Amino acid sequence: MGFFKSLMAVISTDGKTGTPFRLDKNHTVYFKGKGVTELDAAHVAGFYKGYGYFTDTSQNDIQILSVTATDPVQIGYIIAGKTVSPDTETYLKNAGEGLQELFPGRVLSFHLLDTNLTPLKTL
Repeated sequence: MGFFKSLMAVISTDGKTGTPFRLDKNHTVYFKGKGVTELDAAHVAGFYKGYGYFTDTSQNDIQILSVTATDPVQIGYIIAGKTVSPDTETYLKNAGEGLQELFPGRVLSFHLLDTNLTPLKTL
């Protein structure tokens, strides 16, 4: 996964991923657009740590994106493959309720993204 982290560091410099908020060496939340902030990224990182998605033995990155402060917030799970198991999809979708507390009154959408941030699937 070291290569993956290096790849994400290169991608982040082109503005496509957004600005990185590094929770630790294995977990980064990229925030992009005027509708999300570094503080939002920090809260999302803390949420996923508590939710169990960011663990000591995993390497996971997420992108949060919103054009303006009133637009929907897109949560993108950056994955190395093309799919995840149905159980993992359910697990990721179930995070929505807790994340809604971080973005009250805003619509959330969840997506699987490849390492180039190409959308693979809307959850």
